[in-house]
Amino acid sequence: MAKSYGVAGVVVSFLTRRMCLRGRKLNSDEAQLLAHYRALTESDQVAMRYLMGAMKSVSRF
Repeated sequence: MAKSYGVAGVVVSFLTRRMCLRGRKLNSDEAQLLAHYRALTESDQVAMRYLMGAMKSVSRF
């Protein structure tokens, strides 16, 4: 990535790409990010999804 988005930005970017490219194999960075996301508690995963939704709704891109 050219910009520094922070953890939430990376997760948003990864999950939106993942939804669009389901047939593609994950690279090592994406697999590691997914492993970190899955290691979160269920309530933290829900909070991350709300955060991603909020970020997408205010994004200008």
